[in-house]
Amino acid sequence: MSMTSRERIRLAVNHKEPDRVPVDWGILNVAGIHETAYRNLLKYLRRDEVIAIHDPIQILALPSDYILDMFGVDTRYIMANPPSNWKLTHNEKGDWVNEFGTTYSRVGDYCDFTDFPLGGYETIEDLKKYKMPDPTDPARFAGLREKAKEMYENTDYALCAYSVPTIHYMAWSMRGFERYLLDMAADIKIANYIADMIIDYHMGFMENYLKEVGDYLDIMWAGDDWGVQAGPIISPDMFRTHVKPRIAKLNRFLKDRCDAKLGYHCCGSIYWCLGDLIDTGVDIIQPVQANAADMTDSARLKREFGDKLVFHGTTDNQGTYHTTPEIVQESARHKIEAFAPGGGFIFSSGHNIQSNCPPENIIALFDTVKKWGAY
Repeated sequence: MSMTSRERIRLAVNHKEPDRVPVDWGILNVAGIHETAYRNLLKYLRRDEVIAIHDPIQILALPSDYILDMFGVDTRYIMANPPSNWKLTHNEKGDWVNEFGTTYSRVGDYCDFTDFPLGGYETIEDLKKYKMPDPTDPARFAGLREKAKEMYENTDYALCAYSVPTIHYMAWSMRGFERYLLDMAADIKIANYIADMIIDYHMGFMENYLKEVGDYLDIMWAGDDWGVQAGPIISPDMFRTHVKPRIAKLNRFLKDRCDAKLGYHCCGSIYWCLGDLIDTGVDIIQPVQANAADMTDSARLKREFGDKLVFHGTTDNQGTYHTTPEIVQESARHKIEAFAPGGGFIFSSGHNIQSNCPPENIIALFDTVKKWGAY
């Protein structure tokens, strides 16, 4: 029996088998598509669209409902508005400054942070002089409840929170990646002060966001990257002493205010901390980076964590997406075979589809669910 998208997602995130593997893709800013790849896809389909960019850092396109439906996407996202006192503005070089004061510069297909509002601060007393933006600015939330209500009542999609609160990614963007990791090693009090300042901001924002849309959501998100290709970004001991309690604090705050399942984005080799993330209240793990160290054995991940974690993504966009449709599809089919049994699996592109992914491969990727995704 065919199910609605909402029914399909709800069964999957509760570790039950729906009619087919559900699909989430295109709008989440860690499971989307680069503007170049999307433009090439539209050209291949002979389809004319005005392309909107929903993530100016990664230059991610906002796919149309036509494309999302074509790929069987079961989700739609509720985006907050910009604050009242900030507007995205590029200078003549294409650089721009976000509301926190971080400067982003175009580097190839992406933007990277190049100047940091907290980069020159040496002490906690210095840091206390920095004023965070107002997370409760009413402009951010204007009209969101009406939008969520309309989507909930007039569509069958599962609704998700677009916001992905990060603690340490935001710290890196405000302090500088190297500088913040040096803080963690040499002056943990400064690192923890910055992290706590960011948590307070997210709590203020999410308190108001979830008041507006929380009762309509099936999935909400948080995240930070704790792995590189070969292993942890920081020592597991440091993670468990200083980071894990802060993730748990933010996750408890979110789950106390919303019944939606909590997804967590975490790139790289993270087998070592999956149990820790479960401890903090994570329900869904994304992207399950397919060829990072200790992440290649899909059957082991499902066997060891499949009763507690929903796996989201899992497909190999590092090693296969730029090859051939046949390789893309065969690789994705193996992921479905490993992760789908018993539910607890949401198919997606892993991380974002990159600019060099041919349109034929994008279509082949999502055709995998149509061919092999039925239960």
